[in-house]
Amino acid sequence: MFSLLTNLFLVGISGLLVGAAVGRGAYRHYSHRMEELYLLCGGMLIGVIVFELIPESMHSFEPMGILLGALLSFLLFVLIEASFHNRLVHNKYVPVIAFVFALLSHSIPVGVAIGINGDGGEFGGVLLLALFIHHIPEGVALVLFMAISGLKSRYSILAAALISFALVLSAALGTHVAPSYTVNGFLTGVAIGSLSYVAWYEIILKVKGRVFLRTLFLYISMGILIIVTYMKIVHKLF
Repeated sequence: MFSLLTNLFLVGISGLLVGAAVGRGAYRHYSHRMEELYLLCGGMLIGVIVFELIPESMHSFEPMGILLGALLSFLLFVLIEASFHNRLVHNKYVPVIAFVFALLSHSIPVGVAIGINGDGGEFGGVLLLALFIHHIPEGVALVLFMAISGLKSRYSILAAALISFALVLSAALGTHVAPSYTVNGFLTGVAIGSLSYVAWYEIILKVKGRVFLRTLFLYISMGILIIVTYMKIVHKLF
């Protein structure tokens, strides 16, 4: 089991950092088109929410727990933004915090599932490989949000380590005590609500008016298309 947890941490952080490297390269080449880059990232989040998180969570967990978690997390960040908008100069960090919070929330039920089913054998190896590939687009979005917010690369590494550590802890928990479907559904809902807040409140509403509507829809659609294409490739592999 220790070997599985070690591999889980290494695979989780490696996938995030590979994605972060891709995202950093994209930022360096297209930082002069900040709004378009931001919208592309927003489209990727919408793609993850609509085509991955919602279908998987509705299939695995209780809808009421998912809805409650999504509403509470969305409202929480809206209230934080409203409360500190005029008090803190660094309110631009709110989308970064919300995104990391979403990844942490999503890591717990995923880690629990690995802890229950992973035994270090062939099945565990396939699961770890799928997890590595799954984390790459998350790493891309993570570093883009941090770069746009003016944070240095070391914070991306710190966030990746934190998310991977949460994955390991929840996997260890899953080997002993499996949280109820309601709790796991609630946590998945928290991830959905947090990502929805970032995509809608921190990207679409704040970029709207600064670009043409056709540009807004074009880059959001491109982001969604990237995620959908990526998911189809991954599903064919697994």
